[in-house]
Amino acid sequence: MKLRILSLILLLFCVSATPAQRMMRQGAEPIDWVKKLDLTDEQAKQMVEIQENFRSEMMSMMDNPSGDRMGMRYAMQDIQKQRDKKIKKILNKQQYKKYDKELKAQQKERRRRMEERGMGEQRRRQGQRKGIN
Repeated sequence: MKLRILSLILLLFCVSATPAQRMMRQGAEPIDWVKKLDLTDEQAKQMVEIQENFRSEMMSMMDNPSGDRMGMRYAMQDIQKQRDKKIKKILNKQQYKKYDKELKAQQKERRRRMEERGMGEQRRRQGQRKGIN
């Protein structure tokens, strides 16, 4: 029962509230880390706390953009590295390996979708220049 509740809480935190994040996650399924990594109740509790803090930091940065996109990108990458260090401390080697593999697959899929959208946008612009809609 506790495991299901923690899974639900973790799933709720994975759901995005901002339009930018929704666009990035379009088509992506939220990851159920409890199931995927076979977490203990204590690990699940710690994971939820880490993810919650990570998400609030990221949302805070998005809500208060500095105008320096590259600086913001580097700051977000630093926050992600800090999150991963904390997660590495609570997972065993096998669990962390699965976690890292899943994150990399998710990033690859996100890049693929962004490239598809970018290529589609580029084609539309070229068509507009040529007078094709």
